[in-house]
Formats: sequence, structure tokens, C-alpha cells
Amino acid sequence: MTIDELREAKEKKSTPFLGVCDISADYQGSIEFTSRFTSIEEPFLLWDSVKGQFYDHITECNENCILFHSVDHLPAEMPKEASNHFGERLFPFAKAVAYSDPTLPFE
Repeated sequence: MTIDELREAKEKKSTPFLGVCDISADYQGSIEFTSRFTSIEEPFLLWDSVKGQFYDHITECNENCILFHSVDHLPAEMPKEASNHFGERLFPFAKAVAYSDPTLPFE
């Protein structure tokens, strides 16, 4: 989504967008206006699609704003249960590598 596409849609009032959650957190990538990132502590910003700028506070919202969320380290924010499960599945492989003989062929 380009900045111009969103601006045009908002000006024509032809978009139902209330917000965007850019899980790729790719700087100016698939969501072109992704040029700032949010955090776990402050997960949302407002993007003014007509002025082309971010606002930090909900009180700055206007009819051209959409809610924006893009935490660039979100994949690292796994809950304890998921982290434990992942560790339990990975441990046998890590142990096998740690105790392997590096002089033997990989196969």
C-alpha cells in the first residue's frame, strides 16, 4: 500500500480502513508509510494519511487518521508457554549437535 493510494482513498472516503497492523515491520516496505515503529509499551501511533505524518497521542486524531501498529521485535515477544514448547522441541537437536563428532561426515 503506497502513501498516495491511502491518501487518495481517504480523501474520496472510499476506504474502510480504521487501522493497519504491519507485522512485517519492513521499513517503507509493503506498507509504504512504515517509517516509525511502535513498542510493546506503546503499541499504537496515528497516521494522518492526508498530511503524511504520525501523531503520538490519540487526542491528535482527526478524520484522516488511521491507527498504526508495527512492533519491529514482536516475533521475539513469545509467551512463556510458546517459548518453553519451542525450547523442548529444539533441545534434542541442539544436544545432538553439541555432542556430535565434527570430524565425521555430515550425513
